[in-house]
Amino acid sequence: MENRKEEYDDLLANIRRLTVMVLDNLEAGTRDNTIDQGQKRLLGSTGARLLRLWRVVLREGGSPRIADDLSRIEGLLSTTRGVKQKELQKDSDLS
Repeated sequence: MENRKEEYDDLLANIRRLTVMVLDNLEAGTRDNTIDQGQKRLLGSTGARLLRLWRVVLREGGSPRIADDLSRIEGLLSTTRGVKQKELQKDSDLS
């Protein structure tokens, strides 16, 4: 029982961490004009999905389906992070 509680707490912490990263990237990219419209839509929809996932986890208490959703979102996030790093590198090369 204690192990399940730890897994649930870890899941919530991971969702929170990912949500903060996505929203921070969206805000910074929009402010600095370093992301295009497609990336804004991707980050915005990923942030919305994370917030929905957060509510579902709180309501359902963590199920295997939620863990699968989190894995898909982490994949999207790593792709977005890679694009952001390439853009930052390109901008620094131009300076």
